[in-house]
Amino acid sequence: MAMQKTLKKYFKLSGITLHSGEISNIKVNPAPANTGILFKRTDLKVPHIESLINAKIENVVNSELCTKLSNKYGHAVSTIEHLMSAFHGLEIDNAIIEVDKAELPILDGSSLEYVLEIERVGINNLQTPRKIINITRPIILRNNDSYIKVTPANSMTINYTIVYDHKLINEQNFIFDLDSKCSYRNIISNSRTFGFKDEVEFLKDKGLIAGGSLENAIVLDNDGIMNQSVLRHDDEFVRHKVLDFIGDIYLIGHRVSGNFEIFKGGHRLTHELIKSIMSDRSNWKYDDDKASLEELTFSTLNHKKELSASL
Repeated sequence: MAMQKTLKKYFKLSGITLHSGEISNIKVNPAPANTGILFKRTDLKVPHIESLINAKIENVVNSELCTKLSNKYGHAVSTIEHLMSAFHGLEIDNAIIEVDKAELPILDGSSLEYVLEIERVGINNLQTPRKIINITRPIILRNNDSYIKVTPANSMTINYTIVYDHKLINEQNFIFDLDSKCSYRNIISNSRTFGFKDEVEFLKDKGLIAGGSLENAIVLDNDGIMNQSVLRHDDEFVRHKVLDFIGDIYLIGHRVSGNFEIFKGGHRLTHELIKSIMSDRSNWKYDDDKASLEELTFSTLNHKKELSASL
């Protein structure tokens, strides 16, 4: 049985945020087993418990162009999907992220810098078995011509298709098995977010992408990409969508075994799929087919004292 993992020691990163345009500083810390991924807003002058935000689907709130979490006290953190993707891709189950703004830094628009830092500080194997959610029956969600479907499988496979009316993209498809020997680091993590020049002013007028630039996103005009750098992959666009999906699906709280097929998807459709999966206990089971939600809750409570000490 696979064991849970965390970091061997902390690391720090700083950078501009994509949407607010502020400088955000984060410290990513190791955490005990069964902590999960936990964000802590260090800039808030509030009681300790109010500054904590669990990376779980129940804390997702509606937002545009990113994934945003908010706790029951109304304190939020956004643009978490790239860090969550790095955690998922490198099998990090537990971490506490201190952040001094309401948004994580966008860095280069991919998850590569997170991956490099995790590799630099090292990964620690804990002495607690990992819970894995196994999909037990097909589920499909549609929104106009977009859809997302999951079927039972012994590993997590992502089959993602995007369609854009641009000569560099048109229709792109990418298939990735997160549980295979393929390298998340080399195949997925360096794929950057992207957008279109004719959308930039519209988004800025809505208070979005204030920190967006050619340093942290691929920007396309009618002729091609405006960046001086070349594409890191010919299909970097769809690979970035896979990167986002790997981060968003981790909000289910555990690794998942299932075949995921996504056509013209996005953050919101992935979030709705997670809600649909978790809304009915017959949609899934744990890998050992013995654990229950009550057992998981009990195990988490047993680690509460250790977690408090870490904070």
